[in-house]
Amino acid sequence: MTQPPMFTEADLTKALTDVGARLAQNITAYLIGGCAMTFMGRKVATKDIDIVLSSTGDARQFTGAMHSLGFSDVHQLTSPYTRLGAFAIVEDARKMRFDIFDRQVYRALELSKGMQSRARLYKRFGSLDVYLMSPEDIFLFKGITEREADLDDMRVLVEVGLNWRIIEGECLTQQQSGRWAYLLGTKLMDLRAKFGIESPITKTLMDRADLDLLTYVFREIIGDEERVFKEIAEMIREKYRYSASWTRQQLRILVQKGIVGTNKKDRRVVYFMKKFRIRQA
Repeated sequence: MTQPPMFTEADLTKALTDVGARLAQNITAYLIGGCAMTFMGRKVATKDIDIVLSSTGDARQFTGAMHSLGFSDVHQLTSPYTRLGAFAIVEDARKMRFDIFDRQVYRALELSKGMQSRARLYKRFGSLDVYLMSPEDIFLFKGITEREADLDDMRVLVEVGLNWRIIEGECLTQQQSGRWAYLLGTKLMDLRAKFGIESPITKTLMDRADLDLLTYVFREIIGDEERVFKEIAEMIREKYRYSASWTRQQLRILVQKGIVGTNKKDRRVVYFMKKFRIRQA
């Protein structure tokens, strides 16, 4: 298999300088992947540039500037790249590729205020202000992708030193936190299997993922109704073949977490699903 071309700090600097000179107005961009790690001195080169813009207008303007420099849209993508949900993916004749995102990566992981506050200004390239995301946020973004090479970059970031609580907190306060907790937790287990790296947040993330799945199951059963335990237990047994004792134990957990509520109706306890998001443990 032919290896993709790699681009050095000098190559990346020239590309960003060129695009910054083509922009009609000043915009801010955040680097989240191998390019950021190259500028940090943690990689010698990278094969693509992951860049996040803070508005659709900025993403559109940035993409237009790339087109004016001879970059073309990439339409034939492998599934891991398709699921990234980029605003645009462009590359030039050398196969230098820019993955351009409009505030979100992987169709939902958002450029949060916390991420922006942790980012540091790297350099101004004409009308382009380039910020490097914190190592913790780069780690999180790489932890929810399906690109195999990202696992090696995660190992490098761990060796640099990470604040695990920042990663955990950011992951669990994102929309669809259960989904991201599962993806990141799974990647952390891969990191342990391949490199022997232990993370103190793996259990917390997988517990959240389990809670998210549990919430989904009971929301499907209870819906918008108020149901007595016997009815819920029978539906769980029929659909999932779990015992009444299992159902009672899981309901107890969901009530403690504030996900399921209880009322008294005709002297019987009834259960209902609450509307708000899972709160962080």
